[in-house]
Amino acid sequence: MSFKERIQNNEMVLGAFLSEIPAPNLTRLMQAAGLDYVVVDCEHGYFDYSQVAALAAVAGGVGFPLIVRAPHISRECIQKYLDAGVDGILIPMLNTPQQAEELVRFGKYAPQGERGISTMRPHSNYNPGKLSEYTQKANGRTMFFAQIETVQSVENAQRIAAVDGIDGLFVGPNDLACALGCTGNFDTPEMEAALAKVVAAGKAAGKPTGVIASNPAFLRHWQAQGMTLFSCDSELGLLKKGIQAMIKDVKGTK
Repeated sequence: MSFKERIQNNEMVLGAFLSEIPAPNLTRLMQAAGLDYVVVDCEHGYFDYSQVAALAAVAGGVGFPLIVRAPHISRECIQKYLDAGVDGILIPMLNTPQQAEELVRFGKYAPQGERGISTMRPHSNYNPGKLSEYTQKANGRTMFFAQIETVQSVENAQRIAAVDGIDGLFVGPNDLACALGCTGNFDTPEMEAALAKVVAAGKAAGKPTGVIASNPAFLRHWQAQGMTLFSCDSELGLLKKGIQAMIKDVKGTK
């Protein structure tokens, strides 16, 4: 079963972010460690297109889903990532259904969208075959996610999720908490209500929802509430925590 089929079947998936380290074999390590996918952060991270392409090449070679959090919605940006062979695009601060429609328009081939055609590329493994069949297959494979992290996006969550071609909603709790006036605190009535509204919006649209955070207890809480898409921590956070745990083990400290 493909990753896309798994999320459509509401199977829980767990991934992590790549924040800074562009080593392509990190994707193999993450897969070997048991993660379901990785998100390359091109919003806050400083990865260039060639680094993303290298990461996508290795991830694609071992069948490990790679999603890029793109810095913005633009034809050039979306098309370059997809042509490099990434499996999906996550857009931060996606606030309206019109923005969701624009993302799909740039990311899907006709008749679903207006993605430009250049098939002698990694995304087709340099062997697309019959063009009409390949573009249909590509449209079925690619995934597009909206990151819900503003008051406006919470209010529009159901309409965003209902856009044909949007595969799921991820909550970005840090920015959402800031927008709700509770910066750094996810345990407030306002946050609980906002995330519950996103879960309900996803269910109404028949789309999975999830959250990006580094607190396992917080993720487990929202799994119990119906979320299935999770990203926990980054390569930097996991590396730091692993080093700290090793130091405690070696020194015998608590």
